[in-house]
Amino acid sequence: MGNRISADKRLLMLLILGIMLCGICMGRSDMTVNAKEKTFIIDAEMLPGNQSVYEIQLQVENKGDDWEGTVRLRLNENSYSGLNDCAYDTELSLPQGSTKQFVVRVPKDSIERTDGVVQVSLIARDEQEVAKKEFKRLLQMEEDAFIMGILSDEYTSLTYLDMGGSEFYYYSRSYPIKLEELTSDNLADSLARLDFLVIDSYNTGVLPDKTLENIWQWIDNGGMLIIGTGESAEEVLAGLDDLEIQCAEVYEPGEGIYNSREYVDISLLYMADLIDVNGKYNEAYDFSLIMCSWGDGSVGILPYSLAEVSKQNAAGSYEQQNSFVENILGRVSGYASTNHRQGQYNSYYDSRYYLEEVCGYLGNGNNRLQFGWLKFIVILYVVFVGPILYLILRFVNKRDYYWLAVPATTLVGILLVYWAGRGFEVVHTNVYSVTVENLLDKGNDRTYLRSYDAGHKEWALRLAEGYEYAGPLDDSYYRSSDEDYYYRIRKEGDRIFFGMNPSMGFEDGYFQAGIVKEPEKGGIYSNLQYTGTQGIKGTVTNDTGKNFKYFAVCIGEELFIYENLPAGAEVNLKEAEIGGYYDGMSSYCYNFLWDAQDGELAEDIDILAALGVGIISANFEGDPYKTVIVGVTEDWDKTVDDNCSETSYGCLYAVQ
Repeated sequence: MGNRISADKRLLMLLILGIMLCGICMGRSDMTVNAKEKTFIIDAEMLPGNQSVYEIQLQVENKGDDWEGTVRLRLNENSYSGLNDCAYDTELSLPQGSTKQFVVRVPKDSIERTDGVVQVSLIARDEQEVAKKEFKRLLQMEEDAFIMGILSDEYTSLTYLDMGGSEFYYYSRSYPIKLEELTSDNLADSLARLDFLVIDSYNTGVLPDKTLENIWQWIDNGGMLIIGTGESAEEVLAGLDDLEIQCAEVYEPGEGIYNSREYVDISLLYMADLIDVNGKYNEAYDFSLIMCSWGDGSVGILPYSLAEVSKQNAAGSYEQQNSFVENILGRVSGYASTNHRQGQYNSYYDSRYYLEEVCGYLGNGNNRLQFGWLKFIVILYVVFVGPILYLILRFVNKRDYYWLAVPATTLVGILLVYWAGRGFEVVHTNVYSVTVENLLDKGNDRTYLRSYDAGHKEWALRLAEGYEYAGPLDDSYYRSSDEDYYYRIRKEGDRIFFGMNPSMGFEDGYFQAGIVKEPEKGGIYSNLQYTGTQGIKGTVTNDTGKNFKYFAVCIGEELFIYENLPAGAEVNLKEAEIGGYYDGMSSYCYNFLWDAQDGELAEDIDILAALGVGIISANFEGDPYKTVIVGVTEDWDKTVDDNCSETSYGCLYAVQ
């Protein structure tokens, strides 16, 4: 009996001890989480950048023990672009009590294709995330942001219209939104710099007639007006008779019949019954928003108050709220006949799009396996191993040997396939690089890379010395990677690594990088006469010390392609011309390169694609109304200082 009691006591003590240990462990777990939250202080700031790159200054303070790991900056994916997240990693050592400040350089394109949100996290050596902070308004420092003026007595309830720092997708680009609080006193003077004007919860009847005239003129010139009504509909519309909109009645929340596919919960909102007096407005099929074109601008009117949407949380979550705002902006801007960023859009979009298209030709020459021979061998095998082999054996009266002849034929077929594929094995990561240099603005070059690896695991390569930044180039709509990031840019010391986390073998990755180096000597000089329909006459002199296998002369939208401009030579254009393409890069991509890869120039498709990269880059950065001469050479330094197979080209250009 005593032994049983003793056993029970021991069991009870063990149980109590277990409970105590669990409590201690749980307490320690909470303490650890709290400690992690308080251990690191992360801050970020956008610095003024140049044309090619934005500089994000990060500061990390360590209040805990010595720490080593990776600081990861990520730009969130834009829901429209299809661009997978890119991780920008910096190796960092943080002793106890230390603070370190450093700069992460990101190509401008990489920022403008994201939703504007920047995430900074600390990753320990064991790949565990120990701290994280999100910066929603960081990218609003960009000079090309959309300016939205807010005229309202409820301004603080309308600040969500900047989408918390997320960007507005407009004509294939993404822009941050900056808000300006307006009053009747500063409205007229502010109109000129506005892209959008929002009037909500405001009595427009107090606005001076001159100010109202300025509003109508601003819209006529391309401005976009958005009006929220709701409970204050009569006051909001009081001074806006030119809209030809009347309010018949205001319904209490939950009353009235409206479109069932609203982006907000209309049951929470006062709803104005708006009458389109002259029938000039169109209603969105899934939205109670009514819109119309107005001169070069547009007008959009909502039956409820945008301020009330915020106060009642009628748009739901942060993501739903942003979707609601972007839908309004997108639909109203769609009725404007003027693209506010027309010049920027054309140069940016065309350049980015054609860069991706032209880079896709790199590696399509003799560097990759051509499947023509393989198709021929397979067809020959199928035909031979079937009727032909049987007929031959029957002719020689050896049909009994068919079971031996088939395996022998198969073996021969395998050997032929092996022979056809000799020299095309992908042992290392393959890289095709094009470095572009402006001879009149020397020292800052841009490199564009197309890379792939035979495997499906993450890979990385180190750029040569002097490279200061790198980032993704392409928008890819068909990726299926489930990983946290697709591209990865890593900095160790003063060296930069670029790589990707592919979902399959041989998946292409497109990158851009910037380097500061000793400039090339000499220049490209010309004596040209543009004759319109007769093209260009004159001579071009190559004083760069590089042999140009091909070169191009660009005048506005007209593009002329020539061959063979040796170092130190002067060439008459009429003798060297191989093509003129009056639709610019569109014809170059879809006519010239397309035909070249299957014609006499097939072996030179890679270098012609490299020339296209140089043309696009040169015209994107230069004056489109000036003459640009671009030469391409195979005689260029390697851009990757790592174990890979690289084919490198250089493009030098001069603006005349």
